[in-house]
Amino acid sequence: MMKKYRIYLLALVVVLQTAALAGMVAMKHRTLITGKPVLLETKPIDPRSLFRGDYVRLNYTISSLDYAEVEGDDDFERRDQIYVVLRKGEKFWRAVSIHHEMPAHGPDSVVIRGEAQYTGLWIDGESRDGINIRYGIENYFVPEGEGMALELPAVGEEVTMLIAVDKAGASAIKAVLVDDEVRYEEKLF
Repeated sequence: MMKKYRIYLLALVVVLQTAALAGMVAMKHRTLITGKPVLLETKPIDPRSLFRGDYVRLNYTISSLDYAEVEGDDDFERRDQIYVVLRKGEKFWRAVSIHHEMPAHGPDSVVIRGEAQYTGLWIDGESRDGINIRYGIENYFVPEGEGMALELPAVGEEVTMLIAVDKAGASAIKAVLVDDEVRYEEKLF
């Protein structure tokens, strides 16, 4: 009887773990399918820490925000959930405001959800009042041995990211573009 109980318990654990993994895949799939496409500009990171193994570490212009340059709240602490309103510029989407809660926004903007990493910025050798944000789209896995092209692009090459942002603010990388051409595209399955 006890042996039968353990088998049922083990089967239940396996089913729950499988359901949890399937749920994570389904959430990303939903974001990629229903999310609004947003083109983000990347910023260079110190090349010594940019490429680790088979993934590229990414930084975006919307990752470090100066409070003087955006509207909204400015009293965030480390690990606070943060909502950033993005509006399309000439080419890239730009941060226009930051909030503690999901703000109302128009059809010409999207809201991306992130987490405050730390406050205070160091830009061009001077300290500024601002915040650094992590969105969960800072790492992108590439085929083995192909990360160097993204880590150290050729002079004049521009690496940008096409991101999907859903109505809840969740984001996922849809594609990596080099000079506006798709280099890597996220496959759903």
